[in-house]
Amino acid sequence: MFFGSASRYAVNIRELTPPTISLRTLPQNLQEPDRHLFEQCLQHEGQASHLLDLENVKAYSDGWLYKDSTLLKESFTHVRYPSSYRRLKVLAKRAIHRQKAMRTEEGVWITDNWSRNYYHWLTDAIPKLYLAIRDRPDVELMLPAMYEAIGFAKESLQPMGLKAVRIIGEGQRALIRKLLLPTRVADTGNYNEDVIREVGDLYRRSYGTSRPTGRRIYISRSKAPVRNVLNEAEIEPILSRFDFEIVHCENLSFSEQVRLFSDSAIIAGPHGAGFVNTMFMPEGSKILEIHPADTKVNNCYFTMASAFHHSYFYMLADTASTTTPSHLDNMIVDPVKLQEQLEAVCRD
Repeated sequence: MFFGSASRYAVNIRELTPPTISLRTLPQNLQEPDRHLFEQCLQHEGQASHLLDLENVKAYSDGWLYKDSTLLKESFTHVRYPSSYRRLKVLAKRAIHRQKAMRTEEGVWITDNWSRNYYHWLTDAIPKLYLAIRDRPDVELMLPAMYEAIGFAKESLQPMGLKAVRIIGEGQRALIRKLLLPTRVADTGNYNEDVIREVGDLYRRSYGTSRPTGRRIYISRSKAPVRNVLNEAEIEPILSRFDFEIVHCENLSFSEQVRLFSDSAIIAGPHGAGFVNTMFMPEGSKILEIHPADTKVNNCYFTMASAFHHSYFYMLADTASTTTPSHLDNMIVDPVKLQEQLEAVCRD
């Protein structure tokens, strides 16, 4: 079973965006001992993005793409490929259980095995679609079966003006005569800043408010499986003192999230997918992101704040255990330190 890149099979390759350079400034409240957490992100060189034209591709309901006997690497994120054992096991299963074929003349493919996640859908998959339809406005989007049940994905596609969205249902495979395959627009955790701003603007125009009132939002993760703030009840009076509303993003539809964050001037909370919604805030908003206190800070929202010209603040919190990996651990926020940080963030 072969495993290779789609570019070797492309009959045509067009550049969608040129290489980019992103320059960022340090957080507004940087403490000198923490400089190393952000310094490596202050400049990033992004690659060009391209649109590959492929002929006679098979796409399966699990999201795996094949050209002849080759499984295409673009079916997966570039940092998590399936093992050769798993590839052979799936191949054997496909040989035994032949799936019903649907045929389509042309379609565009944007997903990989991380795209069902809210962050990766909006920052990796959607920018690829945005560029592809800018190049080919009449194209149909092809999606694996799982996206039929993902509400935010469905709602986020409505403003795109697509000709059609075709779901490859369970027990099906699609035979696509011409597949348009956009390459990554930016490395995950980084952005083509012009493109991501245009995507944010599109959603703000479609679902957002045109007259922001400057709300202050605290994004709670109390319903999430990891990175909860265990003493959230203790810090609620402090949040209330600074006029923060406590919000659970999982209770809101995609359009409701866009509207809420387009109406907001300041957001705070522990690191998590809810911070993707900074895409929809008015330019020049303020962000306070709470991280576990270790050296593995994930800077994807620091870099996003820079792309949207927001002022970025951070806070480090103690983790609840010494054995759980910090990015999966719960946190305990020091109320005194939180008050100090909110005073700085809310200062005019």
